[in-house]
Amino acid sequence: MRQTRTLAVPVTAAVAMTAVLAGCTTTGSTSADQGGADAATATKIRTTIDVPASFDPAKALSLPDYQLARDSYDTLVRKDDGGLVGGLATQWKNTPTSATFTLRTDATCADGTPITPTVVKGSLDRYIDPKTAAPDVPTVFGPGNTVKVTADDAARTVKITLARPWGDMVTGLSVASTGIVCPAGLKDLKALAAGKAQGSQSGPYILQKSQSGVSYSYTLRPEYKAWPAWRTKIPGRVAKTLEYMVSPDPTATGNLVTSGQLDIGKIDASAVPRFDGVNGQSVSVSRFSDFYLLFNERPGMVFADVAARRAVAQAVDRAAFTKVVSKDTGEPSTMFVQKGVPCNDPGSSFLVPTDKAAAATVLKGKKIRLVGPQVVGPAGAGNQYVQEALRAAGADVTLSNVDLGTWVGTVFGKPDAWDLTIFADLNFLGSLANPLGHFVGPTVSEGGGNLGAVKNPVVNKAFAQGTEAATEEARCTAYQTAIKGLISQVDGVPMVNDPYIYALRKGFSAKMLGGSLDDPILRVTG
Repeated sequence: MRQTRTLAVPVTAAVAMTAVLAGCTTTGSTSADQGGADAATATKIRTTIDVPASFDPAKALSLPDYQLARDSYDTLVRKDDGGLVGGLATQWKNTPTSATFTLRTDATCADGTPITPTVVKGSLDRYIDPKTAAPDVPTVFGPGNTVKVTADDAARTVKITLARPWGDMVTGLSVASTGIVCPAGLKDLKALAAGKAQGSQSGPYILQKSQSGVSYSYTLRPEYKAWPAWRTKIPGRVAKTLEYMVSPDPTATGNLVTSGQLDIGKIDASAVPRFDGVNGQSVSVSRFSDFYLLFNERPGMVFADVAARRAVAQAVDRAAFTKVVSKDTGEPSTMFVQKGVPCNDPGSSFLVPTDKAAAATVLKGKKIRLVGPQVVGPAGAGNQYVQEALRAAGADVTLSNVDLGTWVGTVFGKPDAWDLTIFADLNFLGSLANPLGHFVGPTVSEGGGNLGAVKNPVVNKAFAQGTEAATEEARCTAYQTAIKGLISQVDGVPMVNDPYIYALRKGFSAKMLGGSLDDPILRVTG
C-alpha cells in the first residue's frame, strides 16, 4: 500500500503547520543522540516500508519518500515532544518574515565536506527554485511567497527572508523534504533521485543497495556525529544497518514479525492483540492520519446543497466509524486534526449531531457516488461503513472502494466522477491550517488544493488572516474561525485520527516524537 501526503498527493494550496511564537529565540545544545554513542555495538533493524517514488528529498511525494529522506538528509530543526529541537542548527531566532539559524560545527557530508552556511544555502536555493517544483514549498514558506536565503560562513548563520509573513516557517523546516543535500548531490540530480549520488548525504545513513519495489538497505556512516538535540530520552542504540522490506499486507507483515524475519513492522489495529505483551513482543501506537468527509460542491452536484451535506453528517456516527476503522485505537477528531495540535478546540458543541431520522427526510432517494481509498480501515472498512450509514438513511449509494492510485486519479483528476470521499490527510507538522488548504482557494484543476470547489467566504477570509498573523494568539483565533466556518456549512465532517501501529519484536523500539509523522525513530534496545 503506497501512502502519500494526503496519503495521496501534496496540496498545492496553502498548507500550514504547527504555530510558532513570533519573534521567539530557541536554543539547544546539539549533543549526541542517546543511541549514537553506542552505534559501534548496534545491530541491524529489519522493518517495513511502502514503495518510494524518489530518493531526492525535495521531490518527496509519498510517505516512504519522506521516511527514507530522514535516513540520509538532515534538516535544520527536528520535532520533539514539547516543540522543536536543534538538527543542523543549534539555535535560531525568527519573526513572521524571517529566521536566522546558527549551524553546529561538527556536521559533515558523507564525502567529508563540512556543512557550512554556504552548503545549506545551496541546498535551500535549489529547493525553492521553481524549476525544482518541490511540492512542499508552499507548506514551508507560505503559498506564493518570495524566499531569499543568505549565508554568512564567518558567523555560521543562514538567514531566510520572506516577502510576506508566514509564522510557520521554522516548523516547516523540520519536514523531511527540506533535508540538506550536499554539493555532490546537487551536481548530479539524476543520481540523487536514484539514491546513488555518492557524498550527497548530510544525514546518518547511506543507501547501499536496493531492489526497486522489494527492499532497501542503509548503512550508518561511522564518522557521523550530528545527532539531534532530543529533549526526550530515547532508549537503545542506533543500528549499523537499516533494512527495509516492502510488505503491503499488514497480516503478512505481522507474520514476518512473529517468525523473526522482521524486527519492526507496520500492522493494523485488528492485529494488536497478537503482539501486545505476547512472547516479549510489544506495539507502538502513534497518532497519524486524519480522516474526514469531503464533499464535491460543484454546481449541479448533489452536495452543492448544504441541506444534503448536513444530512450526511447527521447520518454517520463518528464513534461507530472509529470502532470500524481503528478498533478504538484512534481518536474521534473535532477540527480535522489530531489531539494536541496547537489551536485545536477539543469541544464538540459546534459539530453537527447525529440525527438519523432527520437525515432520512433529506437523503431518501438521493444518488451518491462515494469514492474511498482502501487505507480507511482494514480493506477500506470505513468506506463501507459510510455507504451503509447513508443507505440506511434511504440514499442510493454507489461505492468505489479503491487503491490509492485509483482514488487519486478520480478525486484529483476527475471532478465530475464523484460526490463524496473519505479523505485521508497526513498533517506532517501538525496545524489547523493543513486541512484548511483542501477547502480554500483555487480548485485542483486551477492549480490549487480546493478539492470540492468549496466557496465559503467566512473560511477564505479567516484562513487568509491566519496565514499572515503576527502572533500565535491571532493565528489560532483565525484558524479556529475558519474551521468552525467549514463545519457550520458542512463543507467537511471531521471523523477520526487513525493511528500508525508498529509491531515490535523483543529488543526493539519505535517512536514518533511531537507528532512527527515522517520521522519514525527506530532503536535496538536488547
